[in-house]
Amino acid sequence: MNKIISVASAVLMVGLLNAGACKKPAENADSANAKQNQPSAIVVFSVGEARIQHADLTEDKASLGTALKEGDKIQTKANAKVDIQFGDGSAVRIAENSSLEFATLALNTQGNTDTRLSLVSGKVFAKVNKATKDDQFSVITPTAIAGVRGTSFVVDRTKSDRSVVKVLEGSVAVSPRVRALEGLSAEQISSNAEVRKIKESLDKSEIVLEKDESSIVKASDKTFGEKEVAKLNASLEKDIPKAVTKITGSGVSKTEEQEIRTIVTLDKTTTDKLAKLNVDPKTGKIDEKTAAENESEKKKIEEELAKRQADELKRFKNVLVSAPKNLKTKQDLVNYYEKLEKIVLVNKTTMIGAIVDQQGSTMIVHTEDGIKKINQDEVQEVIYDFQTKSDN
Repeated sequence: MNKIISVASAVLMVGLLNAGACKKPAENADSANAKQNQPSAIVVFSVGEARIQHADLTEDKASLGTALKEGDKIQTKANAKVDIQFGDGSAVRIAENSSLEFATLALNTQGNTDTRLSLVSGKVFAKVNKATKDDQFSVITPTAIAGVRGTSFVVDRTKSDRSVVKVLEGSVAVSPRVRALEGLSAEQISSNAEVRKIKESLDKSEIVLEKDESSIVKASDKTFGEKEVAKLNASLEKDIPKAVTKITGSGVSKTEEQEIRTIVTLDKTTTDKLAKLNVDPKTGKIDEKTAAENESEKKKIEEELAKRQADELKRFKNVLVSAPKNLKTKQDLVNYYEKLEKIVLVNKTTMIGAIVDQQGSTMIVHTEDGIKKINQDEVQEVIYDFQTKSDN
């Protein structure tokens, strides 16, 4: 079985039932040790205001080296973004105005990881390592489930009435998510005729997204998010097939691809070092003096990360020019670049396209006819935002 990455747009999975309230002291100790040994994620980049709400009700600023455990939540404000790296080298970038919970960070006895993220609102960019046997990686937001194998993708929950999944690389299978069915055994499903019909409809509704494709999931949180089987709407069976739609000609945008391309990860030695710079492994704390001394080390790591991000950004821009995307129409161009400029030349001719880069006095423009290089002396006027994606 390949590593499965699920992107689920459905009601946020919050709260894990505690069945161990009456455990014996030894069992409680074992449980505490197990929790202590749970895999964690780590902040490898942060800009702007972002806060982490830990499962133990404490709070931290999302800064380089901060560890996140199962049950922790992170919230980003306007103009903020945070990169989180996991033990297997996979990473996500949490965009501004987003709320994300680390619902599951688990490692089984066979060494397989199970990472499940719950996106309440906002947007997440994911860069997941190529599938390894039986590892799982999930992103959950309120209306769909998508299964992925080693890929780069975007999950967008910026609008409360929909969830959008976009694939940059790899493939994703998307279907609606009905929360009331979660946790039910095969026997429980088969023994209830109405539930069985809903499950069959759910299984048939799956669509597969390939590279540069996307889908939108429009489903009522109230209907699809109902937790109790007895309260499921009778029309749900018919609503499911209409909930997921593949979006034609609207894959990952240039801005979104740039976010994914500039996610950089750290080697294990550096992440281990970062963790120690933030928290004493023996006491779980760190005093102010030591923290101050560690800041210079963290600064070096931040500078190295910034350099690598800048290198990736430069590489991305170069590829846009040297190996431009196959965008043959203005609609293709505006879907990817999100805006087009109208360039009026001195000779009174005009050109419409996306300004990709400026190299000295040369303007590089992506048009329907490919990449064009224009000397600034030839330009009379540039009408910016001549056509935008929102105009369509």
